[in-house]
Amino acid sequence: MPGRAAAGKPGALVCPSVHVMQGGDDAGDLSDHDRRGLLMLTVLGASPDEDRVYGHLVTTMSATEAEIAQATDLSPAAIRTALAALAGRGLVSTTGDVPPRFVAASPGVVESMIAERLRELREAQDALDRLSAHHRATSLAMDASGVFEIVRGQEALRQCTMNLFASARHEVLNLIKPPAIVVESEERVQAHPSARGRAVFETEALENPGSLAAVQEGLRDGDLVRVHTKLPIKMLAIDRSIALLPLAQRDSTPVGVLIRQGAVLDALLELFEFVWAAAVPLHVDSEHTPPARNNSVLGDDDRRLLSLLLSGLTDEAIAAHRGTSVRTVQRRVHALMDLAHVRTRMQLAWEAARQGWV
Repeated sequence: MPGRAAAGKPGALVCPSVHVMQGGDDAGDLSDHDRRGLLMLTVLGASPDEDRVYGHLVTTMSATEAEIAQATDLSPAAIRTALAALAGRGLVSTTGDVPPRFVAASPGVVESMIAERLRELREAQDALDRLSAHHRATSLAMDASGVFEIVRGQEALRQCTMNLFASARHEVLNLIKPPAIVVESEERVQAHPSARGRAVFETEALENPGSLAAVQEGLRDGDLVRVHTKLPIKMLAIDRSIALLPLAQRDSTPVGVLIRQGAVLDALLELFEFVWAAAVPLHVDSEHTPPARNNSVLGDDDRRLLSLLLSGLTDEAIAAHRGTSVRTVQRRVHALMDLAHVRTRMQLAWEAARQGWV
């Protein structure tokens, strides 16, 4: 169908596709996809009327208000409002014709607006990602606040240790390595008689004179003690529900952390069991020396000497603990080697484990 000349302007043509845009029965010729396509400006903040007017103008090259009204079925007031908004966005300009004709900006302008909006959306997404990360960190901190508690200072650690011992009702697990938390003798607190105690000392913690006597003094019926050459951590766990871990000392201020029930505490308890299985039983006196697994040919005194030897203590440290000379310790060790029919201390340790002497 040939184009129709605009009134008063023979050269201005209206594209035949304007009839496709008109309302009435012809509007049904647009597919759902085409109808969705007419809403491209609304995602940029424009109104549906602006989107409809721009969609008409971009397909007709130019049009008057009357022609736009005929094609869009919008009221004159709605068209004037939409045109003013489009002009403010730089998407519509007017000619000097009478009546004025309106010309749509190139779709490339809309494309640049979309690109700018995409850039803004990416910046908004980045900001949201940062907020989400902060939210997750805050949530984790709030969740952890009920699981972890920081204890600062030597006095606070000492008081916390005493309180934990006093609260024990079922089990006390202790990994002890130097430097120890000092508790004065007059303020020493014992766990409840029903609480079963197991402690693993690092060898270095037993090297000082008097340390073995202190261990013996703190033992109760049913308590078990072992020694390991190197402990991974220092820990006091009570009733499998809470644990205190003294951390590295910073700026001369000791710091510890209380850990309550959860996955971290479960892992620490498993670590204790692993260390306990690898440690050597320590026999400090006849009262707390459990019977040998087999009918041992050793007396209690020799078993205590052997446990000190297998704990990694030096002959000098053993002599200091036993109140004898180093030569006496060495003589007794050689007697044990002769009894086991071995020539080295390493062989003695292997034979003692095989025979169940410790």
